[in-house]
Amino acid sequence: MGKLRAWSAGHPIRNTLIGVALAAASVATITAWLALTRIATAPDGYTVERALEQLDAGEDDAARAIIDRLMEGDSLKASDYGAALYVMGIIKVREAERQWSPERSRNDYYIASKYLDEARTFSFPDGREADALLQLGKSFLESRQLEKGTETLRQALDAGMRGKAKAHLLLAEAYFYAPEPDFKQAIAEADITLADPLIDPIQRTSAQLLRSEAFASLGLGDKALAAAQETDATVDPARRSLAEGRARVAKLQSAAPGERAALAEAADSVLEQARRADQLSTSISRESDYLKAQIAELLGFREKAILEYGELRRSHGTSEAGIAAAFAEGDLLQNEGNDDEALEAYRRALDAIDDPASYRSRLLALQAAKQRALSAHQRLLERNRYNAALQMTDWVGDLLGPTQQLLLRADTLQRWGEALIAEGESEGVKGRQKVRRGRKRLREAGGAYERLAEARFATNDFIEDLWASAELYQRGQSFTEAIRVLDRYLRNEPVKRNALALLRLGEAQLARGQDDAAVATLQECLEFHENDASSYRARLICAQAHRMRTDYAQAEAYLRHNLSRTALGTEAPEWRDSKFELGHLLAEAKRNDEAIAELEEAVARYPDDPQTRWARYQIALSHRQAAREPLSRLRAAQTVNEREQARQEAYEHLEAALAMFQSVQREITMADTADPLDRATLRNCYMLGGNVLFELERYEDARQSFASVSTLYQNEPYMLEALVHIYYCWRRQDDRPKAMGVVQQAQQLLKRLPDDADFATSTNMNRAQWASLLTTLEQI
Repeated sequence: MGKLRAWSAGHPIRNTLIGVALAAASVATITAWLALTRIATAPDGYTVERALEQLDAGEDDAARAIIDRLMEGDSLKASDYGAALYVMGIIKVREAERQWSPERSRNDYYIASKYLDEARTFSFPDGREADALLQLGKSFLESRQLEKGTETLRQALDAGMRGKAKAHLLLAEAYFYAPEPDFKQAIAEADITLADPLIDPIQRTSAQLLRSEAFASLGLGDKALAAAQETDATVDPARRSLAEGRARVAKLQSAAPGERAALAEAADSVLEQARRADQLSTSISRESDYLKAQIAELLGFREKAILEYGELRRSHGTSEAGIAAAFAEGDLLQNEGNDDEALEAYRRALDAIDDPASYRSRLLALQAAKQRALSAHQRLLERNRYNAALQMTDWVGDLLGPTQQLLLRADTLQRWGEALIAEGESEGVKGRQKVRRGRKRLREAGGAYERLAEARFATNDFIEDLWASAELYQRGQSFTEAIRVLDRYLRNEPVKRNALALLRLGEAQLARGQDDAAVATLQECLEFHENDASSYRARLICAQAHRMRTDYAQAEAYLRHNLSRTALGTEAPEWRDSKFELGHLLAEAKRNDEAIAELEEAVARYPDDPQTRWARYQIALSHRQAAREPLSRLRAAQTVNEREQARQEAYEHLEAALAMFQSVQREITMADTADPLDRATLRNCYMLGGNVLFELERYEDARQSFASVSTLYQNEPYMLEALVHIYYCWRRQDDRPKAMGVVQQAQQLLKRLPDDADFATSTNMNRAQWASLLTTLEQI
C-alpha cells in the first residue's frame, strides 16, 4: 500500500485508477458474501417434492415457505402447479382444524376448498388423489357447500382411499346437518362407519352419538336411547348424556299419560348430568336447557316452558339453542293468542339467522326454521293480523331469500286488500274508506309482483308474475300501471292468455277514457280470438266504448252478437250484462219502446241482480220520454178522437213511469242506504215522479212528492227546484196566496244559503239567476 501511495502521489490519473479498482473489489466482495449467506440459510433446494416432504413431516411453515419462494421466483413448473396448490390447501385445512372460532374455522375451510378445487383442475400429486379428495370434500362440507362436499366424498371413496370410515362419517354429518336433513341416510352412513373395524374410539363414539341423535329426530326414542347407551362413556361423557337426554325426550313425545312423569324425570336427570360434564359451558349446556324447556312444554306446563325458552333466548340468542328456543317461544305465545309477544320472539330468531349459508343446528334444521316462520306468518293471516304479517315479511329476507320474501309480501298485500274490500262492500257506504284502502293494498301487491318479475326475469315464473301484477293493478284501479304492465306482458308472451290480456288491456284503456285505443285493442282480440271465452266480454266492453263515442249502431251490433250469435246461455254473466247494456243503449239512443222491452225482460230474468234497480229507474225514464210524443200530439189534436187517443197513449206511459219511479223510491227507502248514488236516485224519483203526476194533472199528489224532496234536502240549493215546482202546483190549483208563500219561502232559503253553496252540481242556475227567477214569479 505504501508503494501504491508513492506511485500515485502527484498523479491525478493514477489516483482515479486506484479508486475505481478498490470500489470494484468492494462490490465483488459484498455480492459474494450475500450469495454465500443465501446458500447457507436455504433448505436443500426449492422443489415441490421438498415441500411435500415438509408437509408430511408436519412442518407446515417450512412447506409454505418453499411454495412461496417457488411462486415468487417464477421457478414453479406448470406440471407442479397442482401439487403446490395441494400443499397450500392441506395447510389451510390444518389451520381450520386448530381454530377455536367456528366462524374463522369455516372461513379457513372455504379457502382450503378453493386451493384444493383448483389443484384438482391441474391434477393432484401422484398417489395423493384419494386423500386430496377427502380433504376437499371435508372442506366443502365444513364451509357449508354440502352438495359439492357430498359429491366429492363419493369420488374419494371411488378413488380407493384408505380409512373409508372417515369419509362415511363426514357423509353422515352432511346428511344430518343439511338444510333439509336426511336422517335415514345419516344413519345408513353411520352404520357403514361403525362396520369398519379400524376406526378409532373417537370416530366410533361420534358415529354412535350421531346415529342416536338421528333416531331421536325421527321420533324413534327407543332406538335413539339404545344407540346412546352403546357408546363409551369415557370418550365424550357430556355429549353422551345429552344424546341420552334427547332420546328420552323423543320417547316422552309419544308416551302414554301414565308414563310421562317418570320419563320426564329421567330425561331431566340425564340432562343435568350433561350440564355438569360440560365444564366449559359449551353448546351442550345450552342444548340441555332447550330440552328441559321442551320437557315442560310436553308436560303441559306452558307458562314454565315460555319462561325457560325466553331465558335461553335472552342469554344465548345467537346460539343454535337460542334460535330454536326463540321459535319455540313464539309458537307457544301465538298458540295462546298472544301475537304481539310472539312476533317479537320470531323477530329475534330471524335476526339471529343473519347468514343461512353458515347456519347449522342439531335442534332446528334450516328448512324447519323456514317452515316455522312460514307457519307463523300463515297463522297471522288466518287471524286477519295483516299488518303484523307484513312486518314479518320484512324480517324473513335473510332466511328465505329476496325472491321468496317478495312473493310472501305480494301474497300478504293481496289478501289484505281483498279482505278490506270484502268487508267494506258488506258495510255499504260506511265501508267506502275500507274499499279504498283495500284497493291501495292491491296496488301495492301489484308493485310487489312486478318487482318479483324483475327478480325472476330469467325463469318461467317471469310471465306469471307479470300477469299477477297486471291483474292486481287493475283490481286496485291503477289503470295506467295496468296498461303499462299488460303491454309488457303481451310483448313477452304473445300466445298464452293473449285474448284475456287484450281484454284486460281494453278494459283499462276504456277506464282511462282512451276509447279509441280500447276499441282498437278489443277489435284485435275479437279478430284473432273470435271463439275464445274472453271474446264475449270483449264484445261487451267494445260496445261500451262505441257507446261512449255515440256510435250506437256498432255498439248494438256487438251486443246482439253476444245475445244471439254465440253459444252463451242466459245464465252466463256476459249474456246478462249484454242484455242490460243493450237496454241502456237503446234508451240513450231514444228508442224508448225497444229499451223498455229489453230492460223489462232483463229485470224479469234477473230480479236479484244489482243492476236491476238502475234498469227499473231507466224503464221509468224511458216511459216518461215515450210519453212526450203523444203529449205533443195531444196539444196539436184537432178532433176529439185524436185527443183521446193521444191522451190514452201518453197516460199509459206516464202511469207506467210513475209506478216504476215509486217502486224504486220504496226500494231505496226500505234499504235505508247512505250511498250517494242511491240518495241522488231517490231525489230524482221524487222529483220526476212529481213531474209525472203534474203531467197527469194530479196536482195535490205532485205537490206532496215535491214536498218530500224539500224534506230530504233542507238548506240545500236543490230545495229551490222543489219549491218552484210546488209553486206551479198551487198555481194550477188556483191558490195564488199559497203559491206566493212558497216563493217567499224560496227567497228566504236563498238568503240563508252560504256564499260557497254549490249551485252548479245540484241545479241548472246560479245564485243570481235564482234570485231573478223568484222575483219574476213573485210578480206574476
